[in-house]
Amino acid sequence: MKKVFFLFIIFLSVNIFSEERTVDLEECINIALQNHPNLFLSIEDNKQSVADYRIAKSQKSIIIDGELKTVEYVKEDSPADSNFQIPGQDTNIGLFAGLTVVYNLFDPKKDYIEENAKTNIDISKLKGQKTKNEVLFEVKNAYYSYLLTKNTLKIREEINNKYKKKSDLAKQLFEQGSRPILDVSKAEVDMADSQLQLEKAKNDERKTKLKLFHSMGLEEVETLSINPKDIESMPYINCSLEDLYKMAEIYSPLIRIITLEKRAAVLKISVENASHYPKVDLLIGLGYENHDIYGAGEFSQNFKPGNWSPAFHGALKASLPIYSGGRISASVDSAVSDYNKITYKEKELLVDTKNQIRDSYKSLEEIKKQMEISNLIIKNAQRHLLLAQRSYENGGGSLLELQDAELSVINSEIGSLESKYGYLLTLAKLTSIIGIGESSICKNQE
Repeated sequence: MKKVFFLFIIFLSVNIFSEERTVDLEECINIALQNHPNLFLSIEDNKQSVADYRIAKSQKSIIIDGELKTVEYVKEDSPADSNFQIPGQDTNIGLFAGLTVVYNLFDPKKDYIEENAKTNIDISKLKGQKTKNEVLFEVKNAYYSYLLTKNTLKIREEINNKYKKKSDLAKQLFEQGSRPILDVSKAEVDMADSQLQLEKAKNDERKTKLKLFHSMGLEEVETLSINPKDIESMPYINCSLEDLYKMAEIYSPLIRIITLEKRAAVLKISVENASHYPKVDLLIGLGYENHDIYGAGEFSQNFKPGNWSPAFHGALKASLPIYSGGRISASVDSAVSDYNKITYKEKELLVDTKNQIRDSYKSLEEIKKQMEISNLIIKNAQRHLLLAQRSYENGGGSLLELQDAELSVINSEIGSLESKYGYLLTLAKLTSIIGIGESSICKNQE
C-alpha cells in the first residue's frame, strides 16, 4: 500500500509540477520582490542602520563592567617623602574586584550623534524604496521589451512565410513566361533578407526573455513560461509638467535621500563643534578589596574571605580639550566641506531630475502622436490591401502586388508595436523618476 501511495505522489509531481507556469506583469513583479538580491541587501542595510542607532543611543545609558584591578595604598610606617614613593616598598599593592559604573552626566555630542543615527535609519528606508523602484522599473522594462520582441517574432515569421510564397510564385510565373527573371531574383533577395530578420528576431526574443528572468532575480527556468498579456488599453498622463515636478519633490526617493543626507551633514558639523566643550562622567566602583597581595609563599591567603573588605569608590571626571594639534578645527572644516558637497549634489540632482521628467514627458507626447500615425498607416495599408484584393479578383492586378500589399500591412503593424511599447517603457521610466506608480499620474485607461 505504501509503495502504491509513493508511486502516486511521483505521478502527481511529474504531471502537475512540471507543467509550465504562465505569469503576467504583476506576477513577475511579485516574484522579483521575493527574489531579487538587491532587495535583500537593502533590508540588511536597514538592519545595520537600526543597530547603529542602538549603539548611539547606548551612550546615554549607564555602563556597568565587571572589573579586577590593582590598587595601591601608602604604608602607615613608610619613611619615604610623600612626593615620591616606591610601589611595593613604600606602598602596599592590593586588588579590587567588583563592578565599575560609568554614567555620562554631560556630553554635547550625544544628542547630535543619536539624532544623526536616527536620520540614517530614515535614509536607509528611502534607499530601500529607491532599490524597490529600480527593481520595478527593471522588471517593467524587461517585460515590455519581451512583449515587443515576442510579438515582433510572430510578425517576422508571418513575413518570412509571405516572402517564401512570393518567391515560389515568382518562379512559377517565370516558368510560365509571364514574369521576367528579375522578379525571381528580387523575390529571392527579399526572402533571404526576411530570413535574416527572422533570425535576429529569434535572438532578440531569447535575450529579452533571459533579461526578464534576470530582472526577477531568477535563472532561466524551462518550466516557467512567460506568457505576456498584451495591453488592451493604454494609460495616458492626466497631469501637467509642473504637477510632475511637484510630485517628484515630494515622492522621489533620490531627492528625499539627499535632503536627509544634507540634514545628517549639518548634524555632523554640530558633533565636531561639540568637541570644544567639556565632558563630565560619574565613576562609581562597588565591590571588594584586598589591601595587600601575599607573595608566593602565602599565595593562598589572597583567597581567604577575611582578607577582603567591602569597597566603594565614587568620583567625577571632567575633561576639556586644551590642545589637539588642530584636530578638532580640521574635523569641523572637513564636515563643512562634506555639507557643501552635498548641497552642490542636491542642486545638480534637482536640475537633472527636472530634465529627465521634461524629456520623458515630451517623449510621451511625441510617441503618442507616432502611435496615432502608426494606426493611420495600418488603416491605409489595410485599405490598400482591400483594393489590391478587389483588383486581383477582377483581373486587373497581379498576385505579387497583392502579396506586397499584405506585407505593407504587416510592416506597419511592427511600427505600431514599437511605438506602443516605446510609450509604455517611457511611462515606466517617468514613474520611476518621480517615485510613484502609473495609476497616480494617469487617467482611466481608454
